[in-house]
Parts: sequence; C-alpha cells; structure tokens
Amino acid sequence: MIVRELTGGIYFGEPRGVETLPDGTRRGFDTEVYSAPEIERVSRVAFELARRRDNRVHSVEKANVMESGKFWRDEVTALHAADYTDVALEHMYADNCAMQLVRRPKQFDVIVTSNLFGDLLSDCAAMLTGSLGIPSDEGGNRKALYEPVHGSAPDIVGQNLANPLAALLSFTMMLRYSFGAADDADLIEAAVQDVLAGGLRTADIMQDGMTAASTDAMGDAVLGALDARAA
Repeated sequence: MIVRELTGGIYFGEPRGVETLPDGTRRGFDTEVYSAPEIERVSRVAFELARRRDNRVHSVEKANVMESGKFWRDEVTALHAADYTDVALEHMYADNCAMQLVRRPKQFDVIVTSNLFGDLLSDCAAMLTGSLGIPSDEGGNRKALYEPVHGSAPDIVGQNLANPLAALLSFTMMLRYSFGAADDADLIEAAVQDVLAGGLRTADIMQDGMTAASTDAMGDAVLGALDARAA
C-alpha cells in the first residue's frame, strides 16, 4: 500500500517558473516544500492503515541530499514516537526504495512518501503486476475516491480491451477501508484470484499459455466466480 501525499510538494510549491538570467541563460525551477501538518496528516493515514494490515511502515524520502527530506524524516519520526510506537517504522531513500520494489517487494507493507516520489514509486509498483491496471485510493480515509491507476485510459475507449480487474479491486478497497466490509472485499478478491488462476488474461497482462479475454469476458468470468463461491 503506497500512501502518496497529493496536495503539496514540488508539484504545488512556490516559487516556480522559467526565467532569463542576466547573462541570457534560461533557467527553470520548482520548489519542494512541506509543512509539518502536511507530513503529519499523510503519515497518520499510513500508520493507521498499517495497524489494519501487517503493522509496518516505510517512510520514503531523500534525507541524504534534500532539506525537505530531512524535515520529512524528522516529522515522521516524531509522530511515530508520540503516537505509533506499536507500528514498525523504517526510513528509506527513494532511489533505494525503487530498487527494493523490484528486488524484493514483499518486504513492504505500507509506504508513505511525498507527492513526487509517490508518483514515481506507484507506477514502478504497478508494473510488479505487469500492468498499470491496479487499484488506487485518493483520500486515505472513509471519504475517499477509489479508481484504477490507469485512469480513464482514453486510448482504448470503446474497444473492449480494458482490464476491469483494477476497477473491481478499487471497489474492494472501498469496501474494506471506507465501509469496513472486509468479508465482502475478501469475497470479490477471491473471485478475481479464481479467474486469474484459471488462466484468463486481458491484453495488458497476457502471458504465454494463458487465454485472452476482452473486458466483457473478464467481467463475466468474475461474476461467475462470485456466483460459484456464493453457492
């Protein structure tokens, strides 16, 4: 579970722009900036989620080269010491985290990080499954927006090619984290696993020896697996 701060950091920091220096050289610049409340807010979400999962958090930044990274680490450490000593906390540099996601992804439970690093790491993690078709949650609490990482995928609209599993699994995240309906979430996730174990694949996750399926066919297969489990 990657908890990405979405409303601050370098994407919104000021000053930003493009300027011409006195010698005529053009220069572009952005500002990475975070306040203590911004870091505390997103870190609390991560710690609370970890308590409902495997109770481990990796806080990811670049404290070795960025002042904002040092500040991020200090604030997360202070919050952990004050309210979340029961949750295991480990700090990791963002470049190492990218490598570790590829090298040994099962070492992670919850990752909390800034807007920029979360943007990069979530796409990296998505491809561990072979596709951007994985679920995401924008909000991190009971009032949240759940959607596939791939968004609306306008390049394949109307072609019956999209992988519907991300939308279905986004729905299970909503059931689990917004409505507390873990049993219903487990049922849908199990049905998805049944279909994948049976060898059905949409184009984005197709493998040798598997059976190609359209959006409709994959959705129907999941409904069939749900009916079988309900029976």
